[in-house]
Amino acid sequence: EDGIAGELSEPIIWNPEGTYLTYEAEDAEFDEACFANSIQGYSGTGYVQDNRPNGGTDITFTVNVPKEGDYLVSALYNNGGNTTDGNYAAIRSVIVDGEDYGTMSFSITFENVFYRSPRMRMHLTEGEHTITFSYNYGGNNYDQNMNINRNNLAMDQLILEDVSNTASIPTEPQLLTVQWSGNASMSVEGNAEEIISSDAIYGAKVMPGEELTFTFTPTKDGFSGAQLNGEDIEFAADSCTYTFTMPNEGTTLRFTFTSVDKSILGAVLEQANAVPQDVIDGLVPEAKEIFTNALTNAQTVYGNVNATQEEVNEAWSDLLDAMHLLEFEAGDKETLLPLINIAEQLAERLDEFKPGTTEGFEEALNAAKDVYAEENPLKADVDEAYDNLQAAIEKLEFRADMSALQSLVDEANTLDPDDYIQDEAFDTFKSVLAEAEELLANANADQADVDAKAEALTRAMAALRKIPSRDELNKLIAEMERKALDGYTDRSVAAFKAALSVAKTVAADETADGQAIAKAYTNLEEAANNLVKAEKPSSGNSGNSGKGSTSANVGNAYGAAGVVSAAQGVTSQKAYVVSDTTVNFTLKRGSAYCFKMTVVNGNAMTPSFTAGNGEVLKTQFVAKIGNDYYYRVYAIGTPGQSTGVYTTLPGQNAVKHCTVTIA
Repeated sequence: EDGIAGELSEPIIWNPEGTYLTYEAEDAEFDEACFANSIQGYSGTGYVQDNRPNGGTDITFTVNVPKEGDYLVSALYNNGGNTTDGNYAAIRSVIVDGEDYGTMSFSITFENVFYRSPRMRMHLTEGEHTITFSYNYGGNNYDQNMNINRNNLAMDQLILEDVSNTASIPTEPQLLTVQWSGNASMSVEGNAEEIISSDAIYGAKVMPGEELTFTFTPTKDGFSGAQLNGEDIEFAADSCTYTFTMPNEGTTLRFTFTSVDKSILGAVLEQANAVPQDVIDGLVPEAKEIFTNALTNAQTVYGNVNATQEEVNEAWSDLLDAMHLLEFEAGDKETLLPLINIAEQLAERLDEFKPGTTEGFEEALNAAKDVYAEENPLKADVDEAYDNLQAAIEKLEFRADMSALQSLVDEANTLDPDDYIQDEAFDTFKSVLAEAEELLANANADQADVDAKAEALTRAMAALRKIPSRDELNKLIAEMERKALDGYTDRSVAAFKAALSVAKTVAADETADGQAIAKAYTNLEEAANNLVKAEKPSSGNSGNSGKGSTSANVGNAYGAAGVVSAAQGVTSQKAYVVSDTTVNFTLKRGSAYCFKMTVVNGNAMTPSFTAGNGEVLKTQFVAKIGNDYYYRVYAIGTPGQSTGVYTTLPGQNAVKHCTVTIA
């Protein structure tokens, strides 16, 4: 007869009015190896045997929905076994058009009998759909966890019922499945026929309209969040209560709880509690207060079972920040004061130091003052300020004393280039003078470099030779014409005569300028100095008496630079002085001139340098380099006055080297 028998007592044969669609399992998609027909009572040609967790197959039905509406999905199935021996319900996920729709439980049945499963309500649009019964091994593991020992299912037929007209739906128990996360325990109140109850899943048959109350409590720390099927629900830290009214369809409730995690707070507290009290007492007052307050608050939150996750996170974060202050040991700022006082005195004289050594000095001084002005500076800040300021002081270097070099440069710049021979010595002088002027502009110059450049400029000035006058050239020509040339090599005599001839020509040329006269003068000097004595013929080689020799003329009365020696006629064994200037010259009033006097054959002898009239020339000793002595004369007389320049060696008479006339 039409109607519904007891759900587990006999096959369901109810056939209500309206749309009632059935689909045979053998027409679905499945593993053909799972087709069977040994159990009696199936419809069609057989059924699909889905044995899990070992073997089995997904079963996919393709259904054609005649019109959009709400439908109840159920199946004819067999789960044969001993109904009194344990709970062996088969669990399958229901997947509609590829989307997980829910879970259906197939209770144990008698052997050789196919029963109607619980109905699952779903809304389907008009047209073709796929409905798959699948055993879920992965993901949430709901199906596998339900019955790990037995999950066999023989499916014979899929049934779709149009329930758009709710008046035609019979009232019968519906399957309720409740799942929850493992950090909670659950208790339920209300009328329900329990099918399964474990640590994380609850299944029962519940009449539509029945009200059930679920209470969840945390298994460890309090709840920090609660969701039902992905939506937030109300909760308390120590419990979550949810009241549910059973609809007229199978339903799955999935509860997810997040717990308050105090593990990090506990770890930070453990470290903070281990800090020695003397370390805390040594902190600057502000740091000590922050650390103590953070520690107290963290201990309070840790012991509060109703603390939220936000409160826990804030507590351990604040305590961790406070622990960083443990390095804030109080410093003794008074150690800075003496160093600051010294630095302030030096700051008033910074222009006396090399600019390159003052960089960072004022910054270090100001930083030290700032630390000293703090009420409770940290030890690390005091130490850093002290070290930086001390380093800045030690870095300072006084500027080089350039007074001597400046005086030499000033004197060199008074020299008139037209008064001097433009030779290699003059080029050297110009180069050294330029270098000296550049060095004077260098505020970071080292003292050693300044002293070396002063010595180099002194040498360069001493090496300058004044341009001789035409009269002085004629005087030299006359002197050279009286020179006896016997006993010299033909080659050196020829060179001497050529230089003498050129000198005469230049002397006679009224248009010859000073440089031409100077060149003729120096060339004649060099030619005279380069005369070479002819070697006497040996007894075995009388035929070479006319050949020249390369031996030096040690008897020549001219110095190595072609300057007439003030000690002419003195034997090589007697000491004498050679002046670099032996020609008379004029010196502009207020100007200066430097003489180089070389002591020959008298390494241990020092000449005295004098002017015949001290009111015409003022003399000054400049330097001694080897056997070379440098003296400077200043023109202090009136124009037209003149005086001689003399040197005297110990035990000898004074020797005049030249006459200087004031211009």
